[in-house]
Amino acid sequence: MTVNGISYRIIRLLGKGKGGYSYLVESDGKQFVVKQIHHEPCDYYSFGNKIEAELRDYERLRKAGIRIPQMCAADTGAERIVKEYIEGPTVMEMVQTGVPVEPYLAEVRDMAAKAMAAGLNIDYYPTNFVVHDGLLWYVDYECNDYMEQWDFEHWGIRYWQPKASFRSYRDEDYEAVCDFLIELNRKNKTHINWNWARFEWMMEHPEFNKSLRSSIGLWRSEDKVVGAAIYDMYYGEAFCGALPEHAELFPEILDYAYRELKDDSGLAVAIDTENTAEIRAAELAGFRRIDQKETIMELSLDRDFSSDLPGGLKLREMDQVADRDALEWLFWQGFDHGNDREEFERSLDHVPHIRKHFNRALSLSAVDPAGEPVSHCSLWFHQDTDYAYVEPVCTVPAYRGKGIASALLTEAFARAKALGAKKAYVISDLPFYKDLGFEITRSYTFFRKQGS
Repeated sequence: MTVNGISYRIIRLLGKGKGGYSYLVESDGKQFVVKQIHHEPCDYYSFGNKIEAELRDYERLRKAGIRIPQMCAADTGAERIVKEYIEGPTVMEMVQTGVPVEPYLAEVRDMAAKAMAAGLNIDYYPTNFVVHDGLLWYVDYECNDYMEQWDFEHWGIRYWQPKASFRSYRDEDYEAVCDFLIELNRKNKTHINWNWARFEWMMEHPEFNKSLRSSIGLWRSEDKVVGAAIYDMYYGEAFCGALPEHAELFPEILDYAYRELKDDSGLAVAIDTENTAEIRAAELAGFRRIDQKETIMELSLDRDFSSDLPGGLKLREMDQVADRDALEWLFWQGFDHGNDREEFERSLDHVPHIRKHFNRALSLSAVDPAGEPVSHCSLWFHQDTDYAYVEPVCTVPAYRGKGIASALLTEAFARAKALGAKKAYVISDLPFYKDLGFEITRSYTFFRKQGS
């Protein structure tokens, strides 16, 4: 091939795009890329003058600060350009061979931010990106005026991940689900109402129907969970979520949840009022907003905590496994099921409980002079998070209104802070928590699809 009178020996074809063919070439012992413009008809895209577009787009990308190969020459008559050759695998090759691309997501998102600031979209298809010496290069010059539906998060990201595979939940998936919920809530706070602690608390709750566990749906990629559909206690309500880089899975997850996790009346899911993408997906799937809400309150732990129990009561750490029966009896009374001990005993299931990540130091009870627990609070904290989760808090009727639960929580917050927690979350909007300093930070609306 000749460009402006200089001959280039073709080594191989690198690829064909909408606007031309790109060849790896050699001249005087150096390698370059020559792009030959072509005019194949395209019924969904309008190019205008292609060689002028290449020159214009090159300058727009340079000014935007996108890392691109240098243009070395342009021959407008032959409709050919010569550019620097960036050696390395394309992101597409990495995806297809199972090489993790997560280390480069931050770089492509940085490019996307620069492009958007310049009013542009680049072509995020992974054949257009090469990794060289640990850096990501955009090796095409194509760019267009910015439109949200064609930006990285709404279009490009789906091609940067291997297709996730589905499988039903197994007991050995427990840690992977916890890891998924931790990562999801680190990346997307709109799902903080469903976190690893809520999952762990629910899995061993007396009302949780363990016989249905295999119906929990998991979507996995690169040996980790990237999406999940989890029923809440029993069929009829479910959590549906996917990591942001796998957001395209959400409609599929929602569809699975409806088919497999609904009860006779249908299925309800709680969606953050700010998560417009998931609300749109739910509405498109036939879910309709209902008059049911869920509220998340947050408390900053950036202060000192000090409180004493009322006289005659002592603080005791309670083990959710070893002290299970005593705690369940307290919960039975504290959540207003009455004080009939025989009825309580009949209600107990005797399956051994497992709390894999539970910290006894955050499970605090107030006991009366006879050693009987009369109030309790539990916090859940994981070293891979920066928050504590409140679940449950209760006091038996005879001891309410004395500030006991507040004192227990205050002590628990001090302990969680010492472990590294920066804030605490609770699913509630009760004045009790507002009096402790909690503020509403997220609101969830339930969407229901009727059974069929």
